[in-house]
Amino acid sequence: MTKMTKMTSNPFDARGVANPKYFANRGNLLDFFRENVMSCSKSKITRPDNIAIIGNWGVGKTSTLYKFRDILYNEMENDVSAFSVIFPLKPSVCINADTFASSLLDTLSKHYSVSMPLKNRVKDVIKEESKVWEKWRLEISFNPKLQRKEEKEEACRNVDLTNALLALWRKLEDNGIDIGVIMLDDIHYLLTEGWKGSLYDLRTDIQTLSAEGAKYLFVFTGPTFSYPEIHEIGEPFTRLFEKFEIGNFDFEGTKEVIEKPLLTEDLNIKISDEVIKRIYDLTEGHPFFIVYIMRDLIKKIKDDVADIEDFDKLYNYIIEHLTQTKFHDDFNKASDAERELLLKISELNKEVFSPSDIKGRSQTKLFERLTKKDLLIKIQRGRYKLCHPLFLEYLTRMNSL
Repeated sequence: MTKMTKMTSNPFDARGVANPKYFANRGNLLDFFRENVMSCSKSKITRPDNIAIIGNWGVGKTSTLYKFRDILYNEMENDVSAFSVIFPLKPSVCINADTFASSLLDTLSKHYSVSMPLKNRVKDVIKEESKVWEKWRLEISFNPKLQRKEEKEEACRNVDLTNALLALWRKLEDNGIDIGVIMLDDIHYLLTEGWKGSLYDLRTDIQTLSAEGAKYLFVFTGPTFSYPEIHEIGEPFTRLFEKFEIGNFDFEGTKEVIEKPLLTEDLNIKISDEVIKRIYDLTEGHPFFIVYIMRDLIKKIKDDVADIEDFDKLYNYIIEHLTQTKFHDDFNKASDAERELLLKISELNKEVFSPSDIKGRSQTKLFERLTKKDLLIKIQRGRYKLCHPLFLEYLTRMNSL
């Protein structure tokens, strides 16, 4: 084997969104987005098809939003003039209708992206519209009643989101923009923290904008466990979206996740198929764990080819590092009762289990809380599994201490 030169970079990073140039797989979803953008931006009558991206923790929902943005500005820049924003939802921006609307407009004014030739013209548009939005924001900030969480069910709409977005669209269109893409990340916070009827309000906004000819394409992401509730509570809302559920990669997808960053950065490192298969088996194709293991592997290998013997030598190091930086923190974010339940689950020797498998009083509420903490996955009513087999290995080790 040829000895590697000193590594100057490591393209694998599991702690944030994937670099769009390393983005792998999800071909059907990306093609739908491209075709959707192209067809509605080049037609006066075609309306955008909104997109819902559903999946469990760590499978790349947020990374997909950044890939969409990359497609708009680095792939379709000669064909489409686009305006876009990624709005990360969190509990504090979902407490009532006005806070949500003003936070979205604030994000639009500060964190938008636009096609380069139109950047200066759109900047002037945003600056002009922001003067109105800022007045609304100040009115909200000086109204203590709107800041109280217990008022969240009062859906008083002092901020007219529909008219604000409609006025913005008309000016964007006048300045050469073909389409606006508004991406709402983690929409489930509207369920847990939002005002009563939040999904119906948002549905009305989207429908009105579309009926008025505003070419906004809305995209939202959410965890798999929340979608049935979103559908049950706001079925007319979900009807506005084309649903894509993303999950773990198959073997070929895993291979692409591993090889694409190395090829993109022209790093002369070969990962053997045996190692790729071992990583696939260990991770079950889960994107976060694939990238995490690859980061450690690239840091530690000493040759330009990583074979199965190299991987076996590093296995304990990789698992220990994963334990220290991921699973230990995950376990500690659970309450004492939840931790006790997790340890009992690890002793069941079952891949799929239910609350009735645990002796004692009903554990249903604990199961639901662990699902919301991404430590359990709800696969159907009353049926669960642990978030990942590697987490089971961690719990098994904990039980043996």
